Amino acid sequence: MNGRSTEIAVIGAGPAGAHLASRLAAEGRDVVLFDPRGAWEKPCGGGVPTRAIREFAFILEDSSYPRKLVRRITLISPLDRRVTLELDEPFAVFSREVLNRLVLDRAIDSGAEFVREDVVDFSRECEDWVLSTSGGKKFRAKFLVGADGAASPTRRRLVGIFPKQDLALAFGYNITVDDLQTAYQSGGAAASQREPIADEVVVRFPREFTGYLWAFPRPGVMNFGVASKLGERTSNELRELLMEFVRGYYGGRMPGSERMNFFGAKIPTLDLASWKDLKTTGESWALIGDAAGFADPITGEGIYYAFKSADLLADSLTHPTVNRNGRSDSSAHTGSAEYERATASYDAAWLEAFGRDLEHASFRLPHFYHGQFFGRIFTDAMILLARHHRGVRTILSRALVGEQSYVTLKRDLVRRAWRVF
Repeated sequence: MNGRSTEIAVIGAGPAGAHLASRLAAEGRDVVLFDPRGAWEKPCGGGVPTRAIREFAFILEDSSYPRKLVRRITLISPLDRRVTLELDEPFAVFSREVLNRLVLDRAIDSGAEFVREDVVDFSRECEDWVLSTSGGKKFRAKFLVGADGAASPTRRRLVGIFPKQDLALAFGYNITVDDLQTAYQSGGAAASQREPIADEVVVRFPREFTGYLWAFPRPGVMNFGVASKLGERTSNELRELLMEFVRGYYGGRMPGSERMNFFGAKIPTLDLASWKDLKTTGESWALIGDAAGFADPITGEGIYYAFKSADLLADSLTHPTVNRNGRSDSSAHTGSAEYERATASYDAAWLEAFGRDLEHASFRLPHFYHGQFFGRIFTDAMILLARHHRGVRTILSRALVGEQSYVTLKRDLVRRAWRVF
């Protein structure tokens, strides 16, 4: 077969795939990264949690990639109760095109080869993967990585698509900011009665709804969205709910259509039963990020898990091998036995790092959105308690930026709540 031979082929150049390629190329590994769109505006809020910024400091190192740093979040309960949380450490909000470009640029600078084409076919031949691109190119690789999102064609070929119960549906608008923009009004006040609050995130929890609405400030735009378990509401119902939220944010009127860009996407939000059988690796292949199903089932946040899963797979693949002279050599040619060891290591690593907590989030999801706490709707009770108790506000803040374990969330809230009564 004519064509390029490489060690590792990564399909998908979003945060997961590009970060993996960057890590591997920096270690001297031969990596080819495939994506027909390159850096593109993925349908997503673009929030990068505090812990991602802390673990992956490069995200904020270069100011030429514009972002907003957010320290203020207003939560609105199903009963219209509100609380505003001030964060000790900010999280960042990017345009997804900008974030994707940041990580892709790092991968290319590290030495990864970027092919701006779609992988239209791949198959196993002996111990190699043979890939064909939309541009007619052929590649042969030793190891294959799927990092091409929740609707991953790579995942479809390797293990099958996510079933309906493992997905959420998100709709949204990116709305160009102008001088008329005003912040979401507290307590139903008229727009002129409250000064705009720069760089504030707003999250609303509707009644009898497995999900939420959001308003995220980005450079030059406001990003609005609604996310709910797939099949719970119709597309028309979600659109109407979102438009009502946007109108409320702008004092009862919709912005001009010329300022609005609509988007829609599916998000992996795995059902509890799905975690037990989740398959993310096989013979010389692995899945990372959304393609693996790594997103918070309660919030839908997946950017941290994209970076983290890529990091864990990179660690597993770059573990030193021992050459024939008995010396450690992390760049030695890797065989199938070493890839088997690497995939086993990766599976153990993601399960330990975040898998158990995400599984517990799936267990907690019905109670979070539909359960009771101290005789009230759970989300309403959290917000009510947070209005009167700094300790509860701290727990909520930690949960929103990804630093509060779902395993201990209810216990921690109860402990804080008892101090109120």
